[in-house]
Parts: sequence; C-alpha cells; structure tokens
Amino acid sequence: MSLEERLRRIEEMLAMVLERLERLERLTGAAGEEARLSVEIALAFAAPVQEAVAAARRVAEALSRADREIVSDGITKAIVEALAVNGPMTLRGLEREVRRLRGTASRSVIRERLRRLEELGIVEVNRRGRRMVIKLASDKDASEAGGSNG
Repeated sequence: MSLEERLRRIEEMLAMVLERLERLERLTGAAGEEARLSVEIALAFAAPVQEAVAAARRVAEALSRADREIVSDGITKAIVEALAVNGPMTLRGLEREVRRLRGTASRSVIRERLRRLEELGIVEVNRRGRRMVIKLASDKDASEAGGSNG
C-alpha cells in the first residue's frame, strides 16, 4: 500500500471517528455537561490530527511528481511542507518558515529551489510587482488555504 493510500485511509478513518463523535454529542445532548464537554474535547483533538494527515497527503502528492534528487533535498522538502501546512505564502513568509524547519537556508538557495519546483509544476508563483505569493500547484483555491502569511 502506497503512502498516499495509507494517508487517504487514515483520513477516512478520522472522518468516521469525527462523525461518530458528533452523533454521540447529539445523542448525549440532554445527558449532561460532562458528556458534552467530553465530546467537545475529543473533537478539538481530532481536528488537528485530520489537518496534519491532509497536509502530509499534500506533501506526498507534490513530491511524487519530483525526481529523486529533489525529494532528497532538505530545503526543497521544507518548502513543500511549509506550503502544505500553511497554504499560500509570500516569499518572506516562506523563507521564515523554511529557516524555522531547517535552521538555515539562504534566500538565493530558496529562490533557486522555488524556480525548479515551479518548472516541475509543483508550485505556482504569482508575481505582483515585487511581491511573490507561492502555493502548491495542487491547492485548489489560494484564498481558502490561509492567506499569504507574510
């Protein structure tokens, strides 16, 4: 079973768990404050896990279109991971996030990796004057994914 298939399966199972918890919440609505709070807490913890699995799926999907050299490069992986987790970002925001994930990364190296990812169709770079907004090419709608972070 491929990584994408496993991630999809995990995502399906999490959706089932959330659905069951919501059903339980509706059933126990009159049963008391403790039951309601228990379900709310469980839902609160499940949502971030579901978001993490979805981000991991976006990373795996994006990197599946790249060659082995790119996939093994830590800075490139950090770029894809940052965009998968945060959605579209400005170049400055992306640089900050890559440095947070990697420790160090020069602006010129990040720009070079972005050019390569753009050539491969993995990222889209929208230029507005001097401002660049970068997103994964698989992101359907940049405005829904979280803004420009920078």
